[in-house]
Amino acid sequence: MRVGLSTGAKREAMIVPDLRTGPPPRWSVAVDGVIWLPRLAAKARACDAGTLGRYLYGQSPVDDSFLKRAGLDYAGFLAIVRAQPDDAGVLEAIEASSPGAAERLRRWSASIARKQGWFMRVLDADEGHVRPSPLLTAVRAIGNAAFVPVLAILRTLRPAKL
Repeated sequence: MRVGLSTGAKREAMIVPDLRTGPPPRWSVAVDGVIWLPRLAAKARACDAGTLGRYLYGQSPVDDSFLKRAGLDYAGFLAIVRAQPDDAGVLEAIEASSPGAAERLRRWSASIARKQGWFMRVLDADEGHVRPSPLLTAVRAIGNAAFVPVLAILRTLRPAKL
């Protein structure tokens, strides 16, 4: 899905997602050619509201990579998300704070599926976006069994960068 930038029309505020009961937007959902932004913004809103569940905000390597191209840290991104009514506004504010960021993020978006394809396939299967192959089902089962303790260790070793 591609969502265009604002045309100046009044926009409604985003609803804070409860990621304890469902996933954030799929990794491939885009705003003006920038994938991952709706997902990361939803995780930021959920973290801010205390509804992040098993998802990471402040510890994800993919989030780190996105924010590096945006020229932001987690606290700066969260401040932008808090101030904007929707994801298009978030992208506009990122561009305003770091000129050229939108184009850097579009280039990053064009390459992420190729560079992180295995991770995106596991993510899609885990969140129910695709029917997993038998091999992926086995990988998911092992991964999900180990996920809770690994998540606890990750959150301890790499505290959120808020």
